[in-house]
Amino acid sequence: MLEQEAAGLLADESFINYCLARNATDIARWEVYLNEHPHQKEHIEELKAIVLLTSRSVKDVEMHTQLEKLKERISYHDENRQASPVKKPVTVWWKAAAVFAGIFLAGILIRYYFSGSFNPAVTKAVSFTTQKTERKSFVLPDGSKVILNAESRILLADHFNEKDRMVELSGEAFFDVAHDASRPFVVKTDKMDVKVLGTAFNVRAYDGDEISETSLIRGSIELSLKEENRKITLRPNEKYLLRAGNNAPEVKKPVEESALLQTTASGLLPVRVSKEDTAIVEVSWTEDKLVFVDESFEQLAKQLSRWYGMSIEIVDPELKHVLYTASFRNEKVEDVLAALQFTKAFNFEIKNNTIMIYK
Repeated sequence: MLEQEAAGLLADESFINYCLARNATDIARWEVYLNEHPHQKEHIEELKAIVLLTSRSVKDVEMHTQLEKLKERISYHDENRQASPVKKPVTVWWKAAAVFAGIFLAGILIRYYFSGSFNPAVTKAVSFTTQKTERKSFVLPDGSKVILNAESRILLADHFNEKDRMVELSGEAFFDVAHDASRPFVVKTDKMDVKVLGTAFNVRAYDGDEISETSLIRGSIELSLKEENRKITLRPNEKYLLRAGNNAPEVKKPVEESALLQTTASGLLPVRVSKEDTAIVEVSWTEDKLVFVDESFEQLAKQLSRWYGMSIEIVDPELKHVLYTASFRNEKVEDVLAALQFTKAFNFEIKNNTIMIYK
């Protein structure tokens, strides 16, 4: 593929969109292709490196890294090619010609994209999903950045980035939305919709979870609560916690009462900050950290289950309401549970892929 199709692929809009993570449809298309043709992965990575090298947004350090990787791959192919000494120089020169022709063509197209005259839209619905223990980062066609937490799914509506920017979320995701006053960005969940122009925020809305919440880090967002038929505006470092079946009026409590509110009613709250490392609890997962501040064991167990890909059952109902404050990074699940035992004594047993929690 590298010798025969390099120039063609490097001039292909769909392939360039995939390399630059600028179009969800093209990203999905090429991910499917790689899954179906794993033997082409190395060649695709070579061509992707070329596209990145020609991008004006690539930093010098990244450019150097990509160039070194490309040199290593070409060197490896040349050293391991089973060809005669006479034909080898011809192959090398043909490869070099294809590569540099591709760079020239890709450079023209990429400059065209970054000039702002190219604004791709999703013509068909596209979805991104994650399994337990898995997290994904990607860029939507409008330039908005998304980090998708474990066991989550995002569906981009038809014609996303054409007339509007609407996505459906089941699970948890962090959004850093590109500003566009003419087309608000809307995240639709089962219990509430989130409307923004350009901001950074986190939404947690897992199917089956009693609690859903939206946390604002930067900018401004408007929440539309479906069951209550009302709207709420969040300010930076605020979140709205929504408990299923709880139609209590909007409540605003000081920080010291936040833990109590979490276990009783819906309401407007400040985001929580870990005293240990000043991490914002609601978005700590985006940095591969598990941080809990006054979190009930029942809610904590659900997060651990998704994080480690294991089923967790709390046998004793009394343990479900115990509150924990802790911070973990790269620890094994056994070590996490052992640390939690210092707050409230309990026993646990791990069998196959299931953890049993009991007194």
